[in-house]
Amino acid sequence: MASLFLSSLVLFLAALILVPQGFAQYHLNPVDEPPVNEPTVNKPPQKETPVYKPPQKKSPWYMPEQKESHLHVYDKHLTAEHNIHI
Repeated sequence: MASLFLSSLVLFLAALILVPQGFAQYHLNPVDEPPVNEPTVNKPPQKETPVYKPPQKKSPWYMPEQKESHLHVYDKHLTAEHNIHI
């Protein structure tokens, strides 16, 4: 009785291991794949046609010049004479 159970267990485990590997590619359709190593085609580089860019004109509205902040001079750190909170 034990040998029948042991042999059926071994047969069942062997079927679990072997059957999925045997039927793995069975239901798949064959796939046409392009060749991996295609020959290289030497084409000359394509030259881009030059694009005409019209000269830039100044805008019609007036914009006053921006004054530089005193923070720019002192590397964005106030000194003691500029600090009004001391």
